[in-house]
Amino acid sequence: MSTDQSDATSQQLPGDNAVPAAPEEAEGFFRPDGDLLVPASFSTSPWGPMLHGRLIGGLAARAAKQVIADTPGLVCSRLTVDMFRSAPLAPVSVTARPVRSGRRITVLDVMIEQADGPIGAARIVLLRASEQPAGTQRAAPVWDAPIPVKDKPPRAGNAQWTPAWQSWRISGADWSPADGVWVRETHPLVTDEPLTPLERLSMAADMVSPVSNFSDRGLAFINADYTIYLGREPQGEYIGIQPGGHVSDRGIAAGQCVLHDLQGPVGFVSTTALANPPLRPRPAPADPDGEG
Repeated sequence: MSTDQSDATSQQLPGDNAVPAAPEEAEGFFRPDGDLLVPASFSTSPWGPMLHGRLIGGLAARAAKQVIADTPGLVCSRLTVDMFRSAPLAPVSVTARPVRSGRRITVLDVMIEQADGPIGAARIVLLRASEQPAGTQRAAPVWDAPIPVKDKPPRAGNAQWTPAWQSWRISGADWSPADGVWVRETHPLVTDEPLTPLERLSMAADMVSPVSNFSDRGLAFINADYTIYLGREPQGEYIGIQPGGHVSDRGIAAGQCVLHDLQGPVGFVSTTALANPPLRPRPAPADPDGEG
């Protein structure tokens, strides 16, 4: 996103052209039940009736939230999410263990488990903010993507699966996500808990897999992990995923993207993925202005 577009974006969203805010009473992807979190029916993945991998990232960011709140000045600089296996829509438990608590760095290990064992894990690196050094560095690639507005509705679902969030695809000839997407959450992660920008970004960053791994024959890779690197704290409700690149051979892929909020780039995200039976691209709609 160019500087000029960033300024225009911040004036347009939120505002008269913005998509209306999600209702505060929206059901969360999880509801608390003692020490467990019980997933809602819409917490599924397009790959089948299983827990969506993006929620592992959200739960990891939630585990970091209390540490950040208790220690002013700490900022999340890296969040690595490992997804061990497909998980059913069953209750999960989340435990966080401090690995290092120093003057300038704090490291957390997070484990996400179900009754039959771990389904995912995360490592979170928190760094202490300080004065910005002088100098000019190489900037992230320019992304002149249009912003999501009310007259361009978010992507709809299909007969098999409907995403439980809003996304605007950056138009491409095959209507794939390969040109990037904007993402906005419409449900809290946990019922009655406001979402933080870090939780929003940690869930949206799972989109690096379809953005970087989509081909002209559909999405034939499923990601095993993703790592977020942040140079500044995200702001607001909208997260942009800008394609960076894809490399693959013998069914193993690596991809990367640039992360944005409405003010511009915030960091980078990378992923590894395995070949998987493909999700086929949807046919182009009759009206190309009807989908992002």
